Amino acid sequence: MQDISGKVAFVTGGASGIGLGIVQALLAHGAKVIVADLREDHLQEAEEILKDQGEFDVCQLDVSDRQQMADAAARVKDRFGKCHILVNNVGVGVAPEFEDITYEDWDWVLEVNLGGTINGIMSFLPMMLAQGEGGHIVSTASMAGLLPSPNSYIYAASKYAVRGLSDSLRLSMASRGIGVSVLYPGLTRSRMLQAEENRQVRFAKPEKRESRPGPAIPLDGAGMDPREVGEIVVQGIKENRGYILSHGEFRDELAEHFQAILDGFPEGQKIDPGRLMLENARRLQTAEAMAALEALTNQA
Repeated sequence: MQDISGKVAFVTGGASGIGLGIVQALLAHGAKVIVADLREDHLQEAEEILKDQGEFDVCQLDVSDRQQMADAAARVKDRFGKCHILVNNVGVGVAPEFEDITYEDWDWVLEVNLGGTINGIMSFLPMMLAQGEGGHIVSTASMAGLLPSPNSYIYAASKYAVRGLSDSLRLSMASRGIGVSVLYPGLTRSRMLQAEENRQVRFAKPEKRESRPGPAIPLDGAGMDPREVGEIVVQGIKENRGYILSHGEFRDELAEHFQAILDGFPEGQKIDPGRLMLENARRLQTAEAMAALEALTNQA
């Protein structure tokens, strides 16, 4: 999708942080954008910021609510007639010691980060396919979806799931003209650390959780400019990149992590013909999907 001018995009979490940066980049490249966010006051702030930057509309939305997401898709169709770009930009998280975790912590993070991504795909992808004009889906994971860190298992579980979902969807949708990307950002100026303020009542935020000292990292004003991340995302859409990595400081660590995974294979193992037959069948199916993906990328 080299030219996104005139295309219609729907961006969740679009009123601040990375989402707003993506919205601004899309508008700068001529797209029409629906900015979705949980909080009305954040949407009002975004409207003021975006008022002279292009054609957009706003939509208050709880991404974890399937009916609200379906209603948002219907609203987009009524307003613009179609949707070409879906950006599932959602991210909440908690990282307490294990003794402090509740089931509600798991439910909140998984239903927003993973469930919100699933809801976006289920509500918007059928419309994109029916249009027959191609399209692109970007879902925000995190470097936490590639690299492990202590006490982030709930957040990491949600972001690793977004990664696996998107990798498979990318192969599945290539022959149907839909590109799929995953964004893996690092530290970016956003409201991510205030996510608990937006925790839905049904997920029962613990009133008293033991306070434990965190890392001595000055986070006020730290991180990449969201507008820079947004431009990297738009270029990723145009080039149909499966993996959009915005923060180069992680390159060496990621290479070491993947090498550690490869080092986990046994050496000199004899593989019986039955196992090879099954694996070759999977590889053939994947190769066909990769050929469709290459054609779609070249077309873009």
